[in-house]
Amino acid sequence: MRHQDKLSFITDDQAEQMGADMAIQFMLATLFQIVSDMADDPRGFRTDVRRELTDLIATYELPPMPEDAERKVRAAAGKILDGIMMRSFEQKGVRKAS
Repeated sequence: MRHQDKLSFITDDQAEQMGADMAIQFMLATLFQIVSDMADDPRGFRTDVRRELTDLIATYELPPMPEDAERKVRAAAGKILDGIMMRSFEQKGVRKAS
């Protein structure tokens, strides 16, 4: 681990953007959880939505850019999608435990 014992330098703008990204992801996860709870088959709904969004990430027409950048953009989108999906599953587990 490169920065294991070091604090990263983060500008105020970067900190604000990271906070905004977190809030958006938490809100999306919450909304997704609410909608999936209303489905007849919540697990199947989440699986179907994840599959559709994964396909969209893979096929979405991006502006012209180098292949390496395109791979990074798609990987970042996939990572965010995975995080939102995991949070929606975690929220379901927390709600049942309470």
